[in-house]
Amino acid sequence: MDFSFNPKTFRDLFHNAVEPYLDDEPGEGDMNSLSHLLAAMDQAIDVMARADADSAVQKDMSAESMGLLEEKDISNIGQYALDLLEGIVAVVEKKSGKQNRALLRLSLPLSLWVARHGGKLALIDMLVNSLAGYANEISEPHLLAELTIVIRETIDACDDDIRRDLEQTNMMRPWRILNLNYGIVATRSHQPELIEQAYDALVKNLPQDARGFFKEGLQQMDAIDYPEEVREVVERYNKMWGSEGLLH
Repeated sequence: MDFSFNPKTFRDLFHNAVEPYLDDEPGEGDMNSLSHLLAAMDQAIDVMARADADSAVQKDMSAESMGLLEEKDISNIGQYALDLLEGIVAVVEKKSGKQNRALLRLSLPLSLWVARHGGKLALIDMLVNSLAGYANEISEPHLLAELTIVIRETIDACDDDIRRDLEQTNMMRPWRILNLNYGIVATRSHQPELIEQAYDALVKNLPQDARGFFKEGLQQMDAIDYPEEVREVVERYNKMWGSEGLLH
C-alpha cells in the first residue's frame, strides 16, 4: 500500500471526489464555493509538486546552496492544503448529507507530504479518522506493518501544541486516538520490533493510558490466537508498566 503524495494521482482522486457536487454551485464570487476551493487546492498541489521537484534536484546534485523550503514553509503549505480539504469535506457533506470517505482519506497523503519534508502537523482530525478506517479494513499482518510505519511518521510530525496533550479530559481527542491506534495496529502486525517501538511511544505520549492498554492487550492474547513472540512482548510491557504507580 502506498499512501505517499503523488501530485497527479492526488489531483485525479481529488477531482473525481469533488466534481459530482459542482453542478449546483453558486456564482464565482462566492469565496467559499466548492469551485473556488477546488481551484485553490489545485494551486496548493502545484506548489507541493514544485517542492518535490526541487527536493529531487537537490538530492541529485548534492547542492546545499539551492535552498529547499524550511520547516515553517512546509508546515504552512501543508496546513493550507489541509484547511482547504477540511473546508471541501464540510461543503460536500452539507450537499450530500453524509461523510465523504474518499475526500477524508486524502488527508493522509497530504499529512505524509508534510512529515516527509520535515514539516509539522497542527491539524490531525481527518488524518486520525482516515488511519482508523484503514486499520479497520486491513487484516494482513504485512500490510498492517506498513500502516504502523506510516502512523509513526505522522506521530513524529505532530507539532508541540498537539504533543502537550492539554485536553486530557477529552477521551476522543485525536492525539490519544492516534497513539492508541498506533499500539493496536503494531500489535496486529505481529512484528516485535514495531510493537516495541509503538509501546515505547505509548508510554511516552500517553502515560495515563498505557497501563490499561497493556492489561487489555494481555487479555486479547488469550481471546485471539496471537503468535508467541507477540505475546512475549505484551507480557513484558505489562510487567514493566502494568502495576499501579509505575507510570506516575
